[in-house]
Formats: sequence, structure tokens, C-alpha cells
Amino acid sequence: MADGYPPLDRHLEKLSFTTHPTVLAPLCGKSRDLMTLTRHFSHVIGVEISEKAIREFLEENSLSATESSFAEFKIFKTEQITLWCGDFIKLPSQKIPVIDLIYDKAALVALPSEKRPAYAEKLRSLCSDHTLILLHHFVYNQSEMPGPPFSVSKQELNNYFGKEFKTEILEEKNLDLNKFEKFQYRGLKSGLRERFILFTSKN
Repeated sequence: MADGYPPLDRHLEKLSFTTHPTVLAPLCGKSRDLMTLTRHFSHVIGVEISEKAIREFLEENSLSATESSFAEFKIFKTEQITLWCGDFIKLPSQKIPVIDLIYDKAALVALPSEKRPAYAEKLRSLCSDHTLILLHHFVYNQSEMPGPPFSVSKQELNNYFGKEFKTEILEEKNLDLNKFEKFQYRGLKSGLRERFILFTSKN
């Protein structure tokens, strides 16, 4: 989505956060959604393994950043956005402020099944009792098309988050496959369902 996820602004406007809130966007790539997040959060933290994607994001949005490093990460910092370049699983939690919202824009579905449990565990480890999670994902017949994006079922999400979080489906719809010719070329025929979910701590 070259212009980001269209419903994001609308749903963020309905949520309430603490003063000077912080949002974390794992596996953020060069998503335009990072700029949308700056309209709602004082501090936007993105994590991305591709330095090329980070540099392209900064250039495409006319942002200048200071550069530093910590452990295995290179850190790019603008006035409002901090981008950690490295493996999200190794993100040093002691260096991350309290997170008000985690925004997973098709990040979980970018990972194969064997890597998703560790990713979900990392997400949970970064949550406080008041942290919300917004998660965008897809459901389709996995046998028709290899990922990414991978299909992630409701049951799998419940396994990861059901014990600690309440679930609210904000968006759910079947997408027009004619707009996803790449997926059709890769074998997808029976349909593609999009879901946007809010997870709220049960505590």
C-alpha cells in the first residue's frame, strides 16, 4: 500500500492515550503509515532489518536523521521518529520507553509459521498493562499461494494473544483479487480476506 493503510487515521482518532504517547511499529519497512502515526503520537519507533528501506523512507519523506549505534543495531533518529535497523527479536527492551500502542501492519503475516511464535512473544514482552495492539493481517487458502504474506487464522492469533488480550475486530472484508495480480500470478484463486484487529489488555 504505497500510501499506507487508509483506515488507520480513523481508528486512531477513536483511541485515547496518555500524554506524549509512544507507538512501536515492528518490521515497518518504509511504510507511509509511520508518517500517519506522527499525527497521533509524540514518539514513533520503527524497527526494520533493511537499512536500504530506512534510508529510502527518510529520503522519500524529506527527513534528516542523526545516526548512532547500540549492540547490533544502527539507530536513525529524527525529531519525532526513531528507526532501529536490525533484528526485531533482538530489540533491547531496556532501551525502549513504555509503549502505548504496537502497530503491526502486516508484520506477523510477513513471517513463516516457525518464526511467528517468537515474534508474538517479543511483542508481548514489550507490552505494559495499558499497551494496545493494532494488527493488520490476511486470511486465505495457504495451499494456493506461498507467503509472504502468509495466512494467519483466528485460532493462531488467539493462541498468541487470547490469554492476555481482549479482541475487537475493527475491519474485516474480502479484497478484490483483481487488485492483487501478483498474488493471482502466484496461485491465489479462492479469495483474500483482510482483518484489522484491536487487542486490549485484560488487565
